[in-house]
Amino acid sequence: MIAADTARTVVVATVGGELAGVAKTHHHPEADARAPAGHYLGGILVARQRRRRGIGTMLTTARLDWIWDRTDTAFYFANEHNAASIELHKRLGFEPIATAPGFHSVRADGLSQLVLFSANRR
Repeated sequence: MIAADTARTVVVATVGGELAGVAKTHHHPEADARAPAGHYLGGILVARQRRRRGIGTMLTTARLDWIWDRTDTAFYFANEHNAASIELHKRLGFEPIATAPGFHSVRADGLSQLVLFSANRR
């Protein structure tokens, strides 16, 4: 973990001393139309040469552990065409709950929708 406070955290993964990935969370204290208030998994980046090796799953699990210390429900949203991200999160228990052009301050590309997912602590 490189940065943390009560509302968000940022985690990094290294392999052989080199940065392999980074991921963050967000806390939205107020609901925004169809998006509830709560802790959200934010952006995740994995180095191209390190993809499909479990780093994204490890970063997401670390962020979920941090969220589970604070609440029983986590949220996440993705572009409806982001199959890799959606599959990763479904394996971790996320289920779709809404679709819209945007949630909170994030908007889709204008050609697609965002899908909002939630998961409960297992």
